[in-house]
Amino acid sequence: MKDAEHAKTLEFHARLAEKTAETSDIHLLIESIIAETILFMNSSSGSIMVFDKEEGCLKLYVSAHHPGLKKNLKCGPVARIPLNHGIAGQVFSSGQAILVEKADKSKQQLLLSRKEDAGSFLSVPLKLHKRIIGVMNLNRASDNESFCQLDLNRLKSVDTLIASLIEKESLLSTIEDNRREIASLYSISNILSESGDFVGRLEEFLAKLSEELSLERSAIVSLNSDFTESMLAGESGRQMEILAARHLRVSQLNEMFDSVSARLRMQLLKPVPSCTSDEELEAPLTLSFEESTGPRELFCLPLVVDGRPSHLLLVSRRYVAEDAQQARKHYRFLYLISQNLAMAIARESMIHRIREDQEILLESATRNNIFLEISKDLTSTLDPYIILQKAFVQFRKVISFTSISILLYDDLDNGYHLIVQPGEAISTAFQNRLSSSIFSLFSDYPADPPLAKENFFKPVFFKPQTHDKKPVSNFKHILHLPIIISDRVRGLIHLARKDNTPFTHKELDNTSQFTGIFITSIKNAQIHKRTEKLAFTDPLTELFNHRYFQETLAHEFIRARRYAKPLSLMVIDIDFFKKFNDTHGHLVGDKVLRHVAAIFKSSVREQIDTVARYGGEEFAVILPETHLDGARLFAERIRSKVEQSRVNHEGQELSVTLSIGVSCTLVTQCEKTSDLIEAADIALYRAKDGGRNQVLSFDESQLKHEKR
Repeated sequence: MKDAEHAKTLEFHARLAEKTAETSDIHLLIESIIAETILFMNSSSGSIMVFDKEEGCLKLYVSAHHPGLKKNLKCGPVARIPLNHGIAGQVFSSGQAILVEKADKSKQQLLLSRKEDAGSFLSVPLKLHKRIIGVMNLNRASDNESFCQLDLNRLKSVDTLIASLIEKESLLSTIEDNRREIASLYSISNILSESGDFVGRLEEFLAKLSEELSLERSAIVSLNSDFTESMLAGESGRQMEILAARHLRVSQLNEMFDSVSARLRMQLLKPVPSCTSDEELEAPLTLSFEESTGPRELFCLPLVVDGRPSHLLLVSRRYVAEDAQQARKHYRFLYLISQNLAMAIARESMIHRIREDQEILLESATRNNIFLEISKDLTSTLDPYIILQKAFVQFRKVISFTSISILLYDDLDNGYHLIVQPGEAISTAFQNRLSSSIFSLFSDYPADPPLAKENFFKPVFFKPQTHDKKPVSNFKHILHLPIIISDRVRGLIHLARKDNTPFTHKELDNTSQFTGIFITSIKNAQIHKRTEKLAFTDPLTELFNHRYFQETLAHEFIRARRYAKPLSLMVIDIDFFKKFNDTHGHLVGDKVLRHVAAIFKSSVREQIDTVARYGGEEFAVILPETHLDGARLFAERIRSKVEQSRVNHEGQELSVTLSIGVSCTLVTQCEKTSDLIEAADIALYRAKDGGRNQVLSFDESQLKHEKR
């Protein structure tokens, strides 16, 4: 009997393996598995319910021959079950399986969703890493043999597989949603950066936004200076103008404001959120109102330009019950896009002000032409360094200086960057005194956040604009102004001059104008940089991701072959990483990943080497113009540094070791990047097979495609 049962189980798992090989569609695979499970368990029907955190209930994930899709619950279809309802709800809440031999004769105080059930019922929790993600249910008709403990044991052979597949599909769906969101944000925001008629661009922007979010109506509204005060005071006067709209007339806009004015007044009293985390945007504020064709909901986002809510982005859609999760996604997307929209309006407002002041600027034709050239240069790129270099070159035609410096806070790096453009060659003593002087000056400013040694990065000095034989060793006069972004002191512009001529009030005014021109471009560049980081950065370790690694390796590979330069590659694996997860949990595993990532990041050459998370516990480092011996020594330093460090967990010092494989294009003949990766992989597996915690290099000239 045991042999027959064993054979049946093996046959069942063989069918599961066959189903797994047949499709890459995870949901279809789970449907196949539940169907096979029903046959294996001799059940008449089955289903999987998955916990929905947003709505706090169990939702039908997949069903096979399940008779319970009719509407017989107060909450609606059986597809949505409260956590306190029925057997499935109790199994999820308790984490314990429930076996009902005969539903109509059961003495348990449990209510089945369908009162007519009279057969046998089996419900088990789906667990993943001690976390319950859902429930699997099986039914047998009343004329079949009842479920027993043996059936429950059989079911445990497949529940973990199903739970892991459900979790994998959820993660893949989240990744794809994030990818689509970033792509959509980038695509829609690009419309705002194009040249041409601004109102036309706004209308195109609204059209694309409406298409993306299936919006019914949308508008960008400009508010007069007394609008906010009027709204907060409860006055009925309208002080607004539609800049661009889609399917929204002025009369309809007025009706909407009449319906939501009191609640909008409360929203305007709230501060605009400063970040985009799901926690801060968890409860989006929507304003509902009625129209003749049914209920609507309005999203209203203030656009802060020049430190005040001077515009509104309004979008509306038909009200959909039980759509809170989708509303949150829409609100997050709208919040992110509204930041770019506010920047575009600010840029357009700046251009408009420049045009209005043209008569004043004509007093100094040279200065006017130079500032115009600066503005053109600033819109030609989104690279912050190139933006500053172009601006500095032009600005020296307006004001003579020995050096011009920009100290600016970077939200991505959480620190202050000092960028210095010398007008002429400057000595090391000049550089040191300049850095110290700027640090001391800005420390007295009410900066947000304050400047400290911990958040002050190493200064970057551009090449001098002119090259004299003898570098300047000191400066005598300075001019400095704060850089204010959204009413916060976020940086400093600093000019130094070597000769005895002090800076004048006119030069102060010119510097102020110059700051106003380039700061918007810098902010746009930072937004672009933030978008790129989302696309190319691993969120856990903050290293580059696999996609960025492949693109960079391809670029460096071509460059290395073109100029006959060496290109080395390190592939790194954390030894026995699975033990960290199994012994201490995945949070400690994540802590280990962040720990080694920080060591890698601090060890590589800035702006030369590329360190990326290759996948799981594997990392890769691209070393341009580095021979194999140098790469091997560098890898050994990293390995030793990690070995000597410790990860603290609840007072326990955990040691971490690495196995590293190294390869180089000048040693191994590589026709493509995958050859270089394969060579490093072979060296890595040799290091692991040889006892781990070591560095090995691939020294052969030809790949033999070893089996590993």
